[in-house]
Amino acid sequence: MTLKRLKWWSVFIVCALPFLIGTYLYLFNPRQLGIDPIEVLLENAGEWALRFLLITLCVSPLKRIGVRFFSPFRRMLGLYAFFYATLHLLTYTIGWISLDLTTFIEDITKRPFIYLGMLSWLVLLVLAITSPKAMVKKLKKNWVKVHMLIYPAILLVWVHLWLQSRASALEAVIYGAIILLLLGERLVRKVR
Repeated sequence: MTLKRLKWWSVFIVCALPFLIGTYLYLFNPRQLGIDPIEVLLENAGEWALRFLLITLCVSPLKRIGVRFFSPFRRMLGLYAFFYATLHLLTYTIGWISLDLTTFIEDITKRPFIYLGMLSWLVLLVLAITSPKAMVKKLKKNWVKVHMLIYPAILLVWVHLWLQSRASALEAVIYGAIILLLLGERLVRKVR
């Protein structure tokens, strides 16, 4: 196995660890997840989706300061954001509301954070569908425009988190500050 392939597999497995650990705990030791394991898995999947979006947004600024390690993995990191967002959605629809369409429609109409979560998932779906190299070739210059959707996506995900923060908004504030920093860096660079 070449060093490049070894690095790729190492990053792939590290990114999958939250899913693997959560699945293992749910199947073999659900008590360790607390009173409501489904709620814990739901929250964890959503947070990992946001974290991977943030990590994906960090790739360019890090590259600009000479840290190039993550550059070859940007696509993988973005796809992991979609993977965890999909896991979050599946945990909600299957584990939380048991595929009850009436509850789903009620939640979307009565709870803005669920509507925004669905909207952000749809944006991430577009990004995931257009990520393969074949789509990059097919879309040509439009690919860059399509992938600018990461900015509204991360803002929608953040508002989704903010609106559903129950106990403390501190976590949402911290994530918001990181998002502002990452988007602010891009804005300042563009203005210059």
